[in-house]
Amino acid sequence: EMPEYATELGIPAGRLYSEDIEASANRIGDEQLGIEGVVRFFYRPYLYLDHDRIIAAGMDVEEASARMASVLEREPGVHAAVTTSRLASVTDRDMARRIRNNYHPQRAGDIYVVQRPYWFNFEKGPVAAMHGSPWKYDTHVPLVFAGPGIAAQRVHRPVQPADVAPTIAAFLGMSPPASAQGTALGEVLER
Repeated sequence: EMPEYATELGIPAGRLYSEDIEASANRIGDEQLGIEGVVRFFYRPYLYLDHDRIIAAGMDVEEASARMASVLEREPGVHAAVTTSRLASVTDRDMARRIRNNYHPQRAGDIYVVQRPYWFNFEKGPVAAMHGSPWKYDTHVPLVFAGPGIAAQRVHRPVQPADVAPTIAAFLGMSPPASAQGTALGEVLER
């Protein structure tokens, strides 16, 4: 739901703008670390820091990232700010798994910013829907298969979008694509 509608329902929600995260992080860098313009950019959900400026200030990049993350967590709309080197320390196992699934060592930023539940984290503008948060309500993806020989049913178990290609391939009697990572859903294949 849009944050404005969620608040009408009594759910604490709001909008956490990318520009505001970047500005807050730069303010924190200036006030807490004495480094002006420490943020290179924020590309949801990662904050990318200017390593050259941190090193020039005589600080360790990981130490500066950790200090910034701990202060950033107190900003409105921020649930958690986790340095990429400390992803393993996230105590909520489901949340940690979802964050790690979004991590790529060559492309990820320095700090993963998790918005509070029901908060939008996006650029300013008339955004009415968004996805990409690690909250369970935002990661639920319904899969629908329809066709001759597929029985009408509802399946209430976790499945993944990666299961689509192997399932379609098995249904058609073909080998799955070489890069397919999911598994064929037996419920679709039962005839």
